[in-house]
Amino acid sequence: MNRMNMDLKGCVVLVTDIDRRKSIPLIRSLGKAGAQVVGISYAAFPMGGFSRYCHEQLRCPDYRVQKLAFEQFLETTCREMRPDVLIPLEDVVLEICVQKPEIWEPFTKALLPNASVLDVAYDKWQTLLAAQKAQIAIPFSACPKTDDELIDLASNWVGGAVIKPRKSSGSRGLRFVNDPIDIVSTYKEVSQEFPYPVIQSRLDSSGTGLGVCLLLDKNQNVLAIFGHERLREYPIEGGPSTLRRSYKNHFLIEKSVKLLKEIRFSGVAMVEYKIDLSTGEPVLMEINPRFWGSLHLAIAAGVNFPVLYCLSALGRPLTPVLEFQEDIYARWLIPGDLLHFIFSPNRFHLKPSFFKFWGNDLFYDELSLDDPLPTLGLIIESLQRLFEKKR
Repeated sequence: MNRMNMDLKGCVVLVTDIDRRKSIPLIRSLGKAGAQVVGISYAAFPMGGFSRYCHEQLRCPDYRVQKLAFEQFLETTCREMRPDVLIPLEDVVLEICVQKPEIWEPFTKALLPNASVLDVAYDKWQTLLAAQKAQIAIPFSACPKTDDELIDLASNWVGGAVIKPRKSSGSRGLRFVNDPIDIVSTYKEVSQEFPYPVIQSRLDSSGTGLGVCLLLDKNQNVLAIFGHERLREYPIEGGPSTLRRSYKNHFLIEKSVKLLKEIRFSGVAMVEYKIDLSTGEPVLMEINPRFWGSLHLAIAAGVNFPVLYCLSALGRPLTPVLEFQEDIYARWLIPGDLLHFIFSPNRFHLKPSFFKFWGNDLFYDELSLDDPLPTLGLIIESLQRLFEKKR
């Protein structure tokens, strides 16, 4: 794609949740394309606001405890500012925007799925059912509706299990069960907060994680494709990736496109897989229907999802980006990969080595000589979150 097609000069882009790490590469890519980025966050010192490419930052009510006040703030901001494009970064804001389009639709543009489609993407059980229709392999899974179904399932279960809320982010509500005798009690504990959770066979944690990232327009035309392999993560037993490489798996790309078209998805999403070591085959884990934490790797490999998102939302013609450079690495060094190194028993034998700090194929999520201050914001934000957990 030529530079003219990627030009966002004069466009105002409103980005939410700029206290999140993924906001840094997103803000940088939009700013370099000429956009004026206005970021909003409930945090006092959001890391994205430290970027030289963040034109303005606004502090909003904390939607975790003041949802109605946040909705009013977002509507007022969109009505008064009338940004060209809106990008909701995190789950809560995305759901608000999808469920209440009247807040933003009269004043700006966004490329989002409708409420029923987002519900399928967020609901792990509905995602698994859609995957079966698309003939995508999944771990053995069940969603019992009665005590009799649960007891019968547990009595015939072999091996470890994972009990997952149908809707949650990160590891919230996730419980691992080593002995089938504990399935019933653990299921009931989880179901008190998350009704009718999903029970799945537990995969070996050392199985490789794979992701396929896609951008689809409102007619489900594929505008961008990217794939990656997770190499390290923290916590080391399962968490956000701290090092990953661009990786092309044509089979998974084809299946992922089929899945998102099956549910009539539009916008950005990452379809996540894990290698089942018992079969050697990838199985679907979930759909992440928003921008993802390892976004900078895609940009470094030649797929500028934030700019493409804006161009599509604005209705501008663009050439789909369906190819990308393989074997590019992106690293979340502070504190992610550093913590992986500290807690990994294999720390001095990591491949690639922890001590490989530079190379033409290596990029950093947060570190940039061109835009150094977000690293300071990231450190402040990490310390704040650590303090909140200890309270």
